[in-house]
Amino acid sequence: MTAVDASPLRTGPPPVGVSSPRRDGPRLAAGRARYLADFAVPGLCHVAILRSPHAHAEVAAIDTAAARALPGVIAVVTQAELVAAGARPFDHLLGPPARPLRWGVLASDRVRFVGEPLGAVVAVDRAVAEDALELIEVDYRELPAVVGVEEAAGEDAPLLYPEWGDNVLFDMAQRSPGLDDALAAAPHRLSLRVENHRVCGLPLEGHGVQAEWDPGRGRLRVVSSNQQPHQLRSVIAEVCDLDEAHVSVVSPDMGGGFGNKQHFTREECLVALLARMVGRPVRWSQDRTESLTASVHSRAQVHHVEAGYDDTGRLLALDVRILSDVGNPVLYFAGVGPAMVTVSSLSGAYAVAHLGWHLSCVATNTCPVGAYRGFGQPEAHLTAERVMDAIAGALGLDPVEVRRVNLLPDQPRPWRGHGGQRIDPGSLGEQFEMLLDRFDYRGWRARQAAARAAGRYVGIGVSTLVQGTTPTQNDTAGRFGSLEMASVTVLPDGRVDVRVGTKSQGQAHETVFAQLAAAALGVDEMAVHVHDGDTDALAFGQGTWGSRSAVMGGGAVLQAAGALRARMASLAAGLGIDLPAEGPLDESAYRRVAEVAWWHPHLLPPGSPLGLAEIAVYSPGFTGPQAWGGANHDETYGSHATGVAVEVDPVTGDVKILDALLVSDCGVVVNPAVVVGQHQGGFAQGLGAALYEEIRYNPDGQPLSTTLLDYAIPTATDVPVLAVVHRPTPSELLGGMRGVGEASIIAAPAVLVSAVEDALAPIGVRLDSTRLHARYLRAAVRAAGWRPDAAAWATAEDLGHIPRTSAPA
Repeated sequence: MTAVDASPLRTGPPPVGVSSPRRDGPRLAAGRARYLADFAVPGLCHVAILRSPHAHAEVAAIDTAAARALPGVIAVVTQAELVAAGARPFDHLLGPPARPLRWGVLASDRVRFVGEPLGAVVAVDRAVAEDALELIEVDYRELPAVVGVEEAAGEDAPLLYPEWGDNVLFDMAQRSPGLDDALAAAPHRLSLRVENHRVCGLPLEGHGVQAEWDPGRGRLRVVSSNQQPHQLRSVIAEVCDLDEAHVSVVSPDMGGGFGNKQHFTREECLVALLARMVGRPVRWSQDRTESLTASVHSRAQVHHVEAGYDDTGRLLALDVRILSDVGNPVLYFAGVGPAMVTVSSLSGAYAVAHLGWHLSCVATNTCPVGAYRGFGQPEAHLTAERVMDAIAGALGLDPVEVRRVNLLPDQPRPWRGHGGQRIDPGSLGEQFEMLLDRFDYRGWRARQAAARAAGRYVGIGVSTLVQGTTPTQNDTAGRFGSLEMASVTVLPDGRVDVRVGTKSQGQAHETVFAQLAAAALGVDEMAVHVHDGDTDALAFGQGTWGSRSAVMGGGAVLQAAGALRARMASLAAGLGIDLPAEGPLDESAYRRVAEVAWWHPHLLPPGSPLGLAEIAVYSPGFTGPQAWGGANHDETYGSHATGVAVEVDPVTGDVKILDALLVSDCGVVVNPAVVVGQHQGGFAQGLGAALYEEIRYNPDGQPLSTTLLDYAIPTATDVPVLAVVHRPTPSELLGGMRGVGEASIIAAPAVLVSAVEDALAPIGVRLDSTRLHARYLRAAVRAAGWRPDAAAWATAEDLGHIPRTSAPA
């Protein structure tokens, strides 16, 4: 029996709602994290990938002889060699009404975007592998390319998959009864075209994977920077034709994921196959150009909107035609998923009596489109908020009044969405009024009037978001119905081991899960040790996506810890030890129960199970596969109200954020500091997308954003502090939590568009996209007919940040 640590085991469990210090903070800040690049093993080889320089071309022949002859090269492979080694194709698994689509680990007869992989080199180091790529000769026969979702949907567009007959991967529509009549009868109507431009999640650590084959045990060990290690295990096993029991996946510390690493990529399966083929450990690490051109893009949608409303600004009917650019959709769980979340989120925080949508997911000769933090909700939120602002502008009403009229009423709860989804937020009206008070909306309108009188362009934007989280279903085949798994073990020395199926990419999971387990068990959180990202340590888990970790992972931890606490209380009673079923535990009594359960089974009451360990599979309210029809059957919803004030320089197009505040309802707040950090990070990403970032292509499909010189991102000095006010309404689920991780990135683009348009309203500028980059704003100002006078050219006094009249809580 090992010696027991003399340090105190507990000082009482921390109450939920305390900003306990981040458990992983010192390790990450001190550079002691262990990322993929830190998993060096003897004999490690490196992979470089041959990628297409053409957007669309037939591949007539590939000559790899010279590359194979280069000293230091271990292997050169094309799709033919992979198939001969047992590689199986990827399959979309979408089913009707999606077009059937299968693709190989590498392209073979045709390439459909710049960056598509069609060969790979394994060498003693990355430099030799890159040199070998230059020696591979490919006979390409170029084909016409199509860029832009509206162009690709046209009748005469070049076809990516001629067997389809057009470029539409997925087409579906849903309309509530009476929509057409409601539009026709509405006192007022408006039409809008709203565009979300293409961006990239851009995690600081690019994607990467390492694999090692153990021929003695017939097992493949994979280390991957991936958000869903257990699902990745399934995909690698399928594509590599292995039993899942013969594949283990470790997801180590990650330098960001943001949904881009939710996907299961060709490269991960490629490296797994190569490890078996060459009999040596191999690694591929994505470089920045690969990240920007050949990983995962997001957000590219165009919405054509028809809305009917009355004299008070109440939205009576909404009909949206959505064209979603999915690029070349050769990506597991590609762009259809986010687009379906878009259509299920169109009404947002507003009560719309009649709603209809028609979604077409269209393939183009560009990089595949998929998950990015927000997952289809920023696109829907932008349209909802643009409609509110357009109604206000048409009627001459304050945008605040139009939103008040349209907010979901407090009753009934839960609210039922048009797709049947169960929507359960707290009072949106009270939350919105709190925003207006804490943001000092009236004060900002007064300051705006003064600024305009002085020739400055100050604008104010507000929004209310209902964020769907913790979906119970995320694909048409029912393959990944939402559940989560956790194990909780009290060790013989009283320490607690927690293993979870979610995967942290920097969201402080170690801290939050330790707090939850400690509170449930009645011990100090420092006695709890949390582990994730290892398929050998826990049988299953679904990783991190959909703002689900606190709700699902936390629910699994609470369920397992609660069951274990009850077992300990029962065991203690049989031993004559006073160990209550709730509240803080006495340290000596707790230690004694742990010791007996493991080391002295002969003292246990008859029939008592040995040890102290519980495994929970948590799936609240899951009722089985749901049919596609726009219904995203979420178990719980967060809600968030945001206010932003900006100043725009019409000469330069520069946007300066003067103030930003968010009122957050994510249910029970386990760790306030962690929630604030999530909001701050998401706001920075949403701001970056709107003001700086854009993935661009020329008409021939050549990427124009291939380095960070071309793809601008905000720096620390560009991002203001987002003030966050907590207004929690507990959910009905175990622990009372709601999702929160994506809220501010969903809200930011829409509220910034509203504020910038409001700032430029005296000029007559109207905005129809998320592009608030300086060059676009300069063009919009010129198109509106505004020309600067001498005063405007002069350097104006900085308006600066006007202090609040009341500080946020």
